Amino acid sequence: MCGAARYEISLKGVHTLACHCRQCQKHMGTPYSIFVVVPANQFNWLSKPSHHISISDRATRLFCGTCGTCIKWEGKNTPDEAEVNAMTLDDPSGLTINEEIYVRTRLPWIGALEGVPQYETTRPNE
Repeated sequence: MCGAARYEISLKGVHTLACHCRQCQKHMGTPYSIFVVVPANQFNWLSKPSHHISISDRATRLFCGTCGTCIKWEGKNTPDEAEVNAMTLDDPSGLTINEEIYVRTRLPWIGALEGVPQYETTRPNE
């Protein structure tokens, strides 16, 4: 948001997911989060944020220490992937959601996306 932390990313073969877990809801302050997932070699920090938090033993979340924007989710079991907050892209308008995860904690006033696979917890391959 403020530009203190910057990255470049190739969206070739991007996989986009909506996460309804309580951690994302609380950390992002939204009903759900949208992440783009690409191979790790398609992501590069231009100026890496110095702040991070591990809410669970599954991942570390990197965020800007200046404005607080959550930028990247680094899964401990998925080091070959880069999972980036889609709303931090310069233009997220062309994305398509490929799956919804942690739908067991989806808020009751948020409907399922039609035709999108739904998972009670995490992605099957995670």
